[in-house]
Amino acid sequence: MIRIIGPEGTAEYRAACALRDLIIAAWPGVDAEELADIRLVAGAKCYGQTTTDIDLVVFVLLAKPRPIPRATPDEAPIVVRSLCLTIELKEHPRDKVTFDGNQATVQYRNRSHSATAQAHKQQAALRDFYAQHELKPPFITEFVWLPNVPQHCLPEIMSNLIGEQATWGDFLRRVVALGRPRATFVGGVQEIDAFARANPTQVAQIVDLLSKRLAMSALDRLKIERISRNRARQSETTKYMEKMGQQLLIFQGRGGTGKTVRLLQLAYDLYTERDARVLILTYNKVLVADLQRLFALIGAGSDDTSRTIVFKTVHAFLYQIVRHLGIVDAQPKQFLLQLEQNKQHVLKHLRKVRAQQQDPLAALIAAAPQHFDWDYIFIDEAQDWPTDERDLLFLLYDFRHFVLADGIDQMVRGQQRTHWRDLLAKGQSQTVTLHKSLRLKAGLCQFALAVARQLDLPDWSLEPDKEMYGGRVIILEGLYADDRSFHDQLMQLTRQANNHPIDTLFCVPPSLVDRRDREHVHSYVANRFQKWAYTVWDGTDKAVRANYPTSLEQIRVVQYDSCRGLEAWMGVNLGFDELYDYKQRQYTPPAQTTFAFRDDVREAHLFAARWLMIPLTRAIDTLVIQIRSRDHYIGQVLQAVAQAYPDLVEWHTVPAPTVR
Repeated sequence: MIRIIGPEGTAEYRAACALRDLIIAAWPGVDAEELADIRLVAGAKCYGQTTTDIDLVVFVLLAKPRPIPRATPDEAPIVVRSLCLTIELKEHPRDKVTFDGNQATVQYRNRSHSATAQAHKQQAALRDFYAQHELKPPFITEFVWLPNVPQHCLPEIMSNLIGEQATWGDFLRRVVALGRPRATFVGGVQEIDAFARANPTQVAQIVDLLSKRLAMSALDRLKIERISRNRARQSETTKYMEKMGQQLLIFQGRGGTGKTVRLLQLAYDLYTERDARVLILTYNKVLVADLQRLFALIGAGSDDTSRTIVFKTVHAFLYQIVRHLGIVDAQPKQFLLQLEQNKQHVLKHLRKVRAQQQDPLAALIAAAPQHFDWDYIFIDEAQDWPTDERDLLFLLYDFRHFVLADGIDQMVRGQQRTHWRDLLAKGQSQTVTLHKSLRLKAGLCQFALAVARQLDLPDWSLEPDKEMYGGRVIILEGLYADDRSFHDQLMQLTRQANNHPIDTLFCVPPSLVDRRDREHVHSYVANRFQKWAYTVWDGTDKAVRANYPTSLEQIRVVQYDSCRGLEAWMGVNLGFDELYDYKQRQYTPPAQTTFAFRDDVREAHLFAARWLMIPLTRAIDTLVIQIRSRDHYIGQVLQAVAQAYPDLVEWHTVPAPTVR
């Protein structure tokens, strides 16, 4: 049996149909053989990986092995029991394809793109995708299929390139020649078995996994509506689109006012209407994973070189710059350990090149266009970027092609704001100030304002959207893990609102994270949820947060330091009083100050208090705050707000454990 899986009408689907016909021509009757399972997945998605899209994935599982057609009579007979192929499809004409040895490069809008490198990324993505789901992958053979390039034009040396008028036998013989997997003797006959090392009980899971589509929650639909289908905002984004490339654009506002949403809206419009390549940079790895998942649902941000939306951390991008400039020879870990020194090396080099009237970006684009060839660069939480990173980007790219999201007081990386307009002349930038809350329902907005007043935060304000009425605040005094029934009730509330566990966000302080094993950091909360039979995406683990959640049943858990930019239908802030203490301890007085007298105790309080407002503005509908005791300063603050707003705030106390 042969099945084609994927959206019809696409180039990948047509290629799958053509490949099906080639398989039937080489193996007559295999399409009617009940014990044969051949699946051609067109436009496969490896959700959660950096490379998401694979043009074609081919699975071949044969109960009765089939022979590989021989090119010459003297070839030794070889049979196939199983195969797993990834195929990068490039329909470019011969004059748009160049070869360097056994490497193929294609042209997109005057841009070069390595098809060979992309094929390798797809193979690696599929392998890592299975590892992410704790499945032992089969041997995977990667191909580049060039159906419009004659076979005789391909390099004569060994390669994974397949050209025009290829047969299924050509694919199979190339598998043998590449030796991935190697043929082994079984009963005196050489046999190809890609699934030989896979767990037999997991074979069906491996094959089925790519047939599943990433599910969408109600909150996902709301986010996508904001970004891609909201007609009411068209006139606003059109106004910004008209000035793109003419000046630096800044969206400024507090948490929940829609800064990041506007970035995403504008990026999507540039992607769809101008075929633009947009790079979105942020410091937060968890946010990168969250946005990658969202744009995978939208269907934007593919690996197509002609247009794309790519999300990266600033550190990953800086490392690519250093690596391709050849200034510093370091692996990623070493690069981060000497980050400040490495940034200074790059700045010195770029300034020297600029002084010589040369363009340093041209060489980077020529070496790696997939990393450096961008029409626009969007910066999230720009206020929190060190000035040397701002200067570095401005030395490479035209500031008029930047769009920034600037949080007024959401400082995570440092305590001093960075002003991106300092280097620009008057009229070279435009700032759009946002006041109204676009995330929080009116009740949550009112609660956040009341907490800010109790914390004596100067000038903290957020205008509620009166059309977003409602909102619920629940304060839990005591240990969350001591009352499973409370957790079950919260999950039930999520279900009743037609949401899923993925629409909840649990934030935890460092004290709730187990770091004894550096390679496998995890949160105690995630462990407890798993014992309670819940599925968890534990973003406290570095390996986990590199990939986004792939199931609606996964509860998201992150550290407070990673929560900025995220949102949820229900936000649960565990150890909220511990967060205040932790941030007070973290405060560092500035080395220099213009004031003769500085109240460091007051400044430490304000630093911690501003931090509290970040997780307080993550939830849309329901906010849950857990503290150990109402006697703590934060407990007293919350008590005062709860007494002032009894219709909005519920106070629950965990019963003390029974001593026996």
